[in-house]
Amino acid sequence: MSAPGTSASPRLLLATGGSGGHVYPAVALAHAALARGAEVLVLGTARGMESRLVPAAGLPFVGVPAGKFDRQRPDPRAPFQALAGVVRARAVVRRWRPGLVVGFGGFASFPGAAAALTTRTPLVLHETNAVPGLVTRALARHARLVVVCQAETAARLPRAHTRVVPFPVRETRTPRAEARRALGVPDDALLTLVMGGSQGSLALNRSVPPVAAQLQARDPRLWVLHASGPRWVEDVRAATTGFDRYLTAGFVDASLAWSAADLAITRGGYGTLAESAFHGVPLVVVPLPTAADDHQRHNAEALARSGAGACVAQGDAGALRIAWDALLDDARRAAARAAQASRSPAGGTDTLLETVWPILTGSGKATA
Repeated sequence: MSAPGTSASPRLLLATGGSGGHVYPAVALAHAALARGAEVLVLGTARGMESRLVPAAGLPFVGVPAGKFDRQRPDPRAPFQALAGVVRARAVVRRWRPGLVVGFGGFASFPGAAAALTTRTPLVLHETNAVPGLVTRALARHARLVVVCQAETAARLPRAHTRVVPFPVRETRTPRAEARRALGVPDDALLTLVMGGSQGSLALNRSVPPVAAQLQARDPRLWVLHASGPRWVEDVRAATTGFDRYLTAGFVDASLAWSAADLAITRGGYGTLAESAFHGVPLVVVPLPTAADDHQRHNAEALARSGAGACVAQGDAGALRIAWDALLDDARRAAARAAQASRSPAGGTDTLLETVWPILTGSGKATA
């Protein structure tokens, strides 16, 4: 970190971590702010995925402790870890003196967001899910602004100043033919992307291959590109031995995969849903049933109501087969693609930057 007072550039501290849905929008905003001339520092947990993703994106990172409040498996150490994280984050804020802290939700953002409030540094919160998370609910009324990605989220924060802004995604598309060549998929394939989030999904890894075998036997156009997560890649490859149109990788370049896909089977994190909308890819969403406040189900049901895909309960193989089979129909898939286009978050990163820039620079209130 550079010493305070050495630059006239506005300083933006981003508090994020825990999952790709929290980290990737922070990275997108960071790059946009840097391009505008701001200095940026990202604060997260020392052992979380953000400690790898943020430096890999070329951004400065500071890791602090953070207590994860897991209602499924409570950890009595969590409050003490959270307090230690706040103490460390306060030291960072006092030393670096940002003009604004933006917290991106989740337990990993709490130390930075709390440090902002206790040092009287302006705070903006960013909430992606239909049901606001615990950190957002706890701090919303103390923030200058809560940026939400869905209108129904704002209705759940009646005491907060909110604004709806599209989710910031990596706005990069690759020509379809070029993306397919890079992935080893034929031009005339009907490609289903299976993506279980930044770490993969054990449930999807187990449930998708048997259904794929049934559908591929009926439709020779059907190919599958399955991003299993590095931990389970060999298990999925073993389960799909003999499938000649089933590609498995621990990790895929998301922008490339979305550019190549005709449809996808995913979890219900809002970042994934936003990326799919930007690329116009219809979805079969299998929400994580243990997600906090059941937010993935709410996200998936909103998508299904829009006509952009279907919501299927985890473990219901019959419903998965029916929903997947429906989107193999060209007419139904075209209608779902059109619905996805209406949900596209294109321009979300620039809009978010324009929203917070006046607070960061002290030039006025956030744009309305």
